[in-house]
Amino acid sequence: MERFDFNFPPFNQLTASEQSQLQKSVDIAFFSDGEVIIEAEQDIGHLYVVIKGLIKEVGPDGEVIAVYDARDTFEARAMMEGYSLHRFVVAEEALVYTIPRDTVLDIMASNPRFGTYFYASVAEKMAALSGNQEEQELESLFTATVRDAYRQNTMWLTGQATVLDAALAMKEHKTKTILVHHQDQVGLFTESAFRDITIAGASGSDPLHQWSRFDLISIDMDDYVFNALLRMTQHNIQRLVVTEEGEIVGALEQIDVLAYFSNHSHLVAQRLDRANSIDELIEIAEQMTHSIQLLRNNGVGAPQLAQLMQVLNTSLFEKAWRILAPQELYDNSCLIVMGSEGRGEQILKTDQDNGLIIRDTVDPELARTVAEQFSATLTRLGYPPCPGNIMVSNIEWRKSLDEYKRMVAQWCRAPSPESMMKLAIFVDAKVVAGDASMLDEVKEHLQKIMINDVGMLMTFARAVEMFDNHNRGFFSRLLSRDESEKMDIKKMGIFPVVHGVRSLALEARIDETNTFERLQKLVQLHIIDAKLGKDTAEALSYLMDLRLKANLQALNLDSQVPNQLDTANLSTLERDLLKDALQVVKRFKHMIHGHFHLGGA
Repeated sequence: MERFDFNFPPFNQLTASEQSQLQKSVDIAFFSDGEVIIEAEQDIGHLYVVIKGLIKEVGPDGEVIAVYDARDTFEARAMMEGYSLHRFVVAEEALVYTIPRDTVLDIMASNPRFGTYFYASVAEKMAALSGNQEEQELESLFTATVRDAYRQNTMWLTGQATVLDAALAMKEHKTKTILVHHQDQVGLFTESAFRDITIAGASGSDPLHQWSRFDLISIDMDDYVFNALLRMTQHNIQRLVVTEEGEIVGALEQIDVLAYFSNHSHLVAQRLDRANSIDELIEIAEQMTHSIQLLRNNGVGAPQLAQLMQVLNTSLFEKAWRILAPQELYDNSCLIVMGSEGRGEQILKTDQDNGLIIRDTVDPELARTVAEQFSATLTRLGYPPCPGNIMVSNIEWRKSLDEYKRMVAQWCRAPSPESMMKLAIFVDAKVVAGDASMLDEVKEHLQKIMINDVGMLMTFARAVEMFDNHNRGFFSRLLSRDESEKMDIKKMGIFPVVHGVRSLALEARIDETNTFERLQKLVQLHIIDAKLGKDTAEALSYLMDLRLKANLQALNLDSQVPNQLDTANLSTLERDLLKDALQVVKRFKHMIHGHFHLGGA
């Protein structure tokens, strides 16, 4: 018989003797289209592993709950409990390994890691995945090139320029290095040269070439970053000149190399703090996207990246607003971001979702002019205009304090799908700049308006059902093996959790806007069971990771369609985790339906 494949979880955890034990007892079975492998409430005598074909798991109501492809395993938990609650039906003729129950139990007893796999939570399984990420992180440190770490900010001056010219250029362009052209040579003038100039009592009018070094050590743009660090260490220097096709194009600072190997987000924050122009902000915004890719490659998870980007985006938006808005407008207004940006769950640049609350003393024409400039500036920074026009440039989202209060009250009194969508966006609002007390006042007014308004909350929460038809259609596409179709990870898993948690938080008057923080608070208030709260947070974290993976791939391919996950490219472990996460989402939605009396789940 064909040898069992042990090269995937959890079978890659078995010892040689355990592999031999399994190999002796395993068999192969063939099932034709439409054949039932496991009937609901049937005794389970085997563990099944798909070799090829497609199996669908069907719930009591006929809904397809999961689809099993090559290397997928079922039905371990039911095997332990003795029977399954669901039917397993062949959707495409299949070959499967059948492993006797007694063999599986024996191996579980001798190998706890093997047994734990089938009963682990999403978080515990992700720990297994993190081992692979650590290997990828280590590999990335040795395969990254100078091009990945290099920042194009080098200044050039002629050798006849003065030391004073160099000092002024360094101050203006915030750099520590200047490349010097002199008599067909290239030299390097650095900040440390000023120490020697001062000790020598030299004049600022001295020509620059007298204080530049021409015995340069270089590295090619496509050489490895690790080699750059080694070269700096070997020669006890802090920078190398960078060449491309034999020509010197700039300099690589030691701090850039070290930043690449660690987390260089703090450098972005420092640059934001020093920025004085929109042009500087544009350059920084480009660096932020690059930073995400580097950090992701080095194993940083999506929730942590989202928190980091909320801090950086807030600083970026605040700095842009401060540059554009006169002090009178800045002090008498409240600039807010909403939606995923307000929740701190947006990683890559997405549509603008912002608003402006202004005091009655502010000139409306001034507010309009600056708001339009701000929206245009965010577009230049890489944040496209909102298709729904939820931006400060739209007068509907640029109102006085009293007008904002009336607007949110109207949403509650006439809870149409459109008004509930606007309310959902607004309740995630976070202050970016200006007088934060103004947003607090609007939210307090909202709480007073909706006290005990069960009907409005029910209408608000019902949006968790928005993409239910899409979800069922997704499994149909999987069963048809239509590889042109992908899974919208946001609609399928992230939105139901985010909106369900948002609905509970609105009802419970929870101030936090971040979904993970809201979940913690809901568990503390005993609104959500602790286990469901933990599982939901773990599932959301994993779904966010998959969404980031899909969107980074789309970014690299210049695709305009976000959130599309190609499940065919997932590893066995990733697909297993995805199924677990979607089952958690289903449990969570069932709880939301019961809590808000929305009808059948």
